[in-house]
Amino acid sequence: MNKHKILSGLVAISLGLGASFAGTASAQTSQITRTYSASQGFDTVKQGVNQWYYEKLSGTAYLELLYDKNNKRWAAPQGYPWVSATALHPDQNFDAVRKWVSPGTGTISITGSVQKGSPEGDGVAASIKKDGETLWSSILTNTTAVKPTDVSKISVEPGTEISFVVNKRTGSNHDHTLWQPNIVYTGSSASASPGASAKVSAAAVKPSAVVSVVDYGAKANDSGDDYAAFVAAIDAGKSLNKPVYVPAGNYVLSEILTIDGVKVQGAGKFLTTLTSTDPKRGSIDLKGTGAELSNLKHAYQTTVPRGDGSNEKNSITVRGAKNFKIQNVYVSKSSTAGIMVTYGSTNGIVSGNTLDSTGADGIHMTGGSSYITVENNTVRKAGDDTIAVVSYIDSDVLPAHHITIRKNNVGYGSKARGIAVVGGTDVTISNNSIQDTNMAGVYIAVEASYNTRNVDRITVSNNVINHTGIAEPQNHPNVLVYASQGIVDNVVFNNNIIKNGAHRGIGVWGSGSIQKITFNKNTLINRVGEATTFTNGKIKLNQNVGF
Repeated sequence: MNKHKILSGLVAISLGLGASFAGTASAQTSQITRTYSASQGFDTVKQGVNQWYYEKLSGTAYLELLYDKNNKRWAAPQGYPWVSATALHPDQNFDAVRKWVSPGTGTISITGSVQKGSPEGDGVAASIKKDGETLWSSILTNTTAVKPTDVSKISVEPGTEISFVVNKRTGSNHDHTLWQPNIVYTGSSASASPGASAKVSAAAVKPSAVVSVVDYGAKANDSGDDYAAFVAAIDAGKSLNKPVYVPAGNYVLSEILTIDGVKVQGAGKFLTTLTSTDPKRGSIDLKGTGAELSNLKHAYQTTVPRGDGSNEKNSITVRGAKNFKIQNVYVSKSSTAGIMVTYGSTNGIVSGNTLDSTGADGIHMTGGSSYITVENNTVRKAGDDTIAVVSYIDSDVLPAHHITIRKNNVGYGSKARGIAVVGGTDVTISNNSIQDTNMAGVYIAVEASYNTRNVDRITVSNNVINHTGIAEPQNHPNVLVYASQGIVDNVVFNNNIIKNGAHRGIGVWGSGSIQKITFNKNTLINRVGEATTFTNGKIKLNQNVGF
């Protein structure tokens, strides 16, 4: 628990700022009763005046805000979250927090109602916490004022933190929340001022080209939770425009870690390990512009069944990021996908990574993501497809498009397809090695069961597809083009080696509309079942061997 600097009660008495008194404080009595008003005690210069602090919260990491003179509130550099004299507003990554720190030993009672400033939006979650433990919470979905309950006669000690927290719920639009709490404190009038806060400010870190998580309290190879230190370091890295460095060793993360427009670098994917302890909320999320994750391993301590496939239990989730990179990362287990690229992410590189034993797809691109290059990755024992491009009619405004998948080495006991395009346009699949998958090695399809979008302009060139379609009774061929709805068109296979299919060589079938499918100069080596099964489509064959 981070303890703030505590102002001496005697100093506060002499200043009389934002506090009113009942009773006396003399040499004969050390007990006082004092009211701390959030609005009257609001300071525009310094954190901690009248015991009030203004912060943002992610997981267990509390980070101080900076004063914004133009808007007369404490805020993050980008403007959100913020805390004013009378209100709070969270953002997508951080809760907004007004915090009071006890000056001594005694009891407190909290008054003051809380309400949304606007009826719009999906509401906020308001809570009062004592040193991280929730005393009261409520969901506010309209402008009706709510009075916190059971927040009287709460025992406190010097440094006890009482946090008034506003969380965005799903979205942060229209989350302006009115809250002016008062705290009536009865207890000792003074306490010794402790040393500096355990939280290290960016200014206190020695000059360096990088921000190290160690400087913010992370400790390798112990059982302690390093989440708060990582959040603080990433926040500092963004403010200072510096990469965040994670030295060799194992670090523990208890929550989803968000990397928003920052580069996070380890010492190597076999040297630096981030271990997530919550199998349902362990994803490392990339957001914003220029986010990077490289040179480390991300592992789950335990996993749970895939279930609803929620993104929170992926290993890495790219959420609408631009110009992002994921390089030289070792993904060891996940409850769902290894690397999920979604929510319209664009201009990204996923390169040189190793993914092992994921609960769902190894690498999955969806949600209209575009201009993504996936290259030089190894995917083993994926719980579903090794690499997939998927576009849904129901949820995706646009299909995933302009995706390049090249020079990857995938399969090795993966439970579904090798490389799949199930709805999408302008996808290039080249120079990959695909082997030992339960379903087809290359799968190009429109599926009615998942209501996926059409497929158009897919090029599959110079790949080696070896011994795939192992599972029975599905009996997939090494290469399958399939449509149960919609249209598959302009799919071209060039110079591929397609060999040792477990049940058959190449298939083109389905009840949907299959248009131009072209095979140029491919080599098919097929010893089991039919070499080709073409029951649909406008098939064009040119200089192939073994068809």
